[in-house]
Order: sequence, then structure tokens, then C-alpha cells
Amino acid sequence: MAYLYRGMREVSISQLWGRTWDLFKVNWPLFVVLLVLLAIFIVILLCIIVILTLHLIPLYFFILLPIVLLAYILLMPVLVRAGYLVARKGQPSFGEVFRDLSSLLKIFVYELTLLLILWILRDNLVVAGFIILSLSFFGWAAPYCVLSGRAGIFSAIGQSFSLIWRNFSKVFLALLSVIGLWILGLLPLRLGLLMKVPNLILGGGLFYGLWLLVVVSMASVFLPLLYFALTGEEGASHS
Repeated sequence: MAYLYRGMREVSISQLWGRTWDLFKVNWPLFVVLLVLLAIFIVILLCIIVILTLHLIPLYFFILLPIVLLAYILLMPVLVRAGYLVARKGQPSFGEVFRDLSSLLKIFVYELTLLLILWILRDNLVVAGFIILSLSFFGWAAPYCVLSGRAGIFSAIGQSFSLIWRNFSKVFLALLSVIGLWILGLLPLRLGLLMKVPNLILGGGLFYGLWLLVVVSMASVFLPLLYFALTGEEGASHS
């Protein structure tokens, strides 16, 4: 069992997941609303892309598209901040998640910078894939460095790399547990595909959709809790 040090107290990964579950049970409506909004904007964006591809471009789409894009891009930092506040305070209000616009904009700029890097390297799939994997592992703590006030937008990347490198094995096991939960939800769908049973395939697909809703919400809380454990910062009190 891997242990993370939080102050002078050892915290196991299983304890972090236990605390994550406790916080999720209290805050699930917040995450459901945010993820449903995110899904709606994704669907709207896909519809707009299809319409633009078919060259059916009414004038109002030129007004609607920037609004939808802006709302979608800002929802991702909101989800990160929501998970951070839940891990920090226990049960933040819905309005509190949107209140600190400066923090949301900083996370937005950070994520936009990463997307621009990937866009520049889009023609080299090997390099782009390596960068995606590296940033996913070493850079996940950067937004929490920003939210905690420890770093600016760009210095947060360096702090995240340093933090994860010092705790490589512990972080590896923790993130592996997140990936394991994602894969676990695929088992019913995989079983249906192997048995070629339409009802089981449909049921497995619906189950995985709900499973993703839960796993994404819990991961949004687990990651800042993991960050607090690694840095020794105080989060929501344990029951």
C-alpha cells in the first residue's frame, strides 16, 4: 500500500478515495449540473460544426458560435475549480464555483497554452503523443498550484513537474487507480460486445455513461485531495 504524507500524518490512496466518496455523496448535484452543461455545449458545438461543414451558415451562427465556444472553454476550468473547492472546503455553493473569475481565467490561459502547443505539433503525432502523456502525468497538479496561490500561470507547470517527480511512485499508483476506475466501467459493455447481445450492449453503454459521470466527478475531487496530501496543505476536514 502506497502512503502519501500530509503534514505529519500518513494518508493511503484508499483513504483518499474514501474521502473522495464522502465528498462526492454531498456534492454530486453540483458535478451533475456542470457535466450536463458541458455535455450540452459539446452537442451544440458538434451541431454547429456539422452545419458549417454542410455550408448552411445563417448569420446568427456567427454570433452563436463564439458564445458557445467561450462557454464551453470556461466550463472546463469551472469543473477543475469545483473539485478544488470541494476538496478544500467540503461543500461550496454553486455560485462560489463561478465567483473567482481571475482564477478561472488563469486556468483557462494555462489550458489554452497547452492546446496551442499541441496544435503547433499536430503534424508530428509521436512528439504530440509524448507531450500529451507527459503533461497528463507531470502537469495535472499545475491548476491546483494556481488555485492555491503557490504559482502563476506558467511557473505552475514547473512546480507540478517538481512535485510529481519527487513523489513519482506514489503519484503513479494514484493515477493508475483513476485509470482503473475508468476501465472498470467498460466491463459490462465489453461483455455485451463479446456475447453479441444487443440489450446487453445498450445497457452496458448506458451504464458506462452513468459510470463516467460518477468517475469524472470523483476524479475532480480525488486529484486536488492528492495534491493536498503531497504538499501538506489542509483540505476539507475528515469525518
